[in-house]
Amino acid sequence: MTKIAALFEIGKLFSTHSLAGFKVIRMFFSIRHRTNRNILSPMCRAFALLTVCQFLCGCQSPLRTEPTVGTPAINSVDQHRLSPWQETNSLSSRQQIATAASLMHAGNLEAAQKQLVEILTANPSDSSAVELLAEVSQKLGDYRLQRASLQRLIALQPSSATVANRCGKRILDSVQMEGSAGASRDGTASPDTISSLSASTALAITSLTNAVKLEPRNTLFAQDLFAALIDQEMDEQAERVLHEALQRNPRDKVLPMTAARLYESREDWSSAVFYYDVALRNDPGNPVWRRHRAVCHFRQGSFEKAQTDFSRSLANSPVKPQLSEHLAWAEAALKTEDHKEASRVLDLIVNEGEYRTAELEVLRGSCLLKQGNFEAAAEVVLQAQLEWPKHAGLWRLAKQIKAAETGTPTIETDRSLDLASLMMQAPLRQLPLP
Repeated sequence: MTKIAALFEIGKLFSTHSLAGFKVIRMFFSIRHRTNRNILSPMCRAFALLTVCQFLCGCQSPLRTEPTVGTPAINSVDQHRLSPWQETNSLSSRQQIATAASLMHAGNLEAAQKQLVEILTANPSDSSAVELLAEVSQKLGDYRLQRASLQRLIALQPSSATVANRCGKRILDSVQMEGSAGASRDGTASPDTISSLSASTALAITSLTNAVKLEPRNTLFAQDLFAALIDQEMDEQAERVLHEALQRNPRDKVLPMTAARLYESREDWSSAVFYYDVALRNDPGNPVWRRHRAVCHFRQGSFEKAQTDFSRSLANSPVKPQLSEHLAWAEAALKTEDHKEASRVLDLIVNEGEYRTAELEVLRGSCLLKQGNFEAAAEVVLQAQLEWPKHAGLWRLAKQIKAAETGTPTIETDRSLDLASLMMQAPLRQLPLP
């Protein structure tokens, strides 16, 4: 019994390989302790002892040579355990990488690069060293080595969508920086450089595409690929990527906005409105997107819809940052002959937006005249004439107001001086693509 207890204690000390191994050892000795020693045949006892010994020394159980699907091998931890020499070498490598990182942060880039090259000479598969070498090379302006390092990192971790996405974006940045550096030096690039940059760009697009394939529901990866394709003027591929991402993520809030801005940049107002509709279904309370849709309605000539969206999205918002949208709002109200709302918006533009012109004053007076408020219309014209005494539009409007006060049929206001000319001074913003 003393031997059994001793062996059991040894088993507890050394069988750290897995819980299953420990249970087998405990079960075996429990049976031996409770039953007659001879209850097991000699062969069974030998097999059981062999199993115990194998667990103690970290060998695999003879009961199963391969783990079943979804179940780790009994000694799976030991299969990945490093030998003392390997642990020492790994620790030394981590220390060297830390030293290289410190050298880089201290600005000693050449020494850091040399240290990393030494690490990779000994262990070419050290992904941490490869990634740090890419960063150091970029700081040194060695863009080709940077891209080669990033390419190596992609090869070392082919199943990582994050690595594929990050490396793809960094390669594109490297291509742009090398191109800018070459242009600033002599204004031209050699055929070899052009070929290298083209190949690197293709590699980056491939890497970004692979990231989307690995994680198809990651909308950020899809947007990064879309933006890269747009930058490379690969519009058809970009549009296809965007549509596929929308199909996979119909409830996403950002992708429809990205599509709307794409079509807005192409002046395809109908398609832009469609995707702004989708975006607002996913986020109905977003005033910025509603304001952008109002602009598209306005460009499309749907003035009633534009007026509705402007009134909802610009209510209680400051005028100056959205001056062009307020001008479009006033114009839409004039187009729909809603003179009351047009008058209110024009007052906001002049008073709060501090944007006052003779043309705006003509329109303010005209709106008041249309509403039958002759006294207020006359006051607007009088104040405007003090600043622009020779403006023909103000004089024509003054005559119309006087004729209306005496009951003479009102002459139509001269609409040649409308907001169209003001739009040239404060154009509706065209949003950049992401």
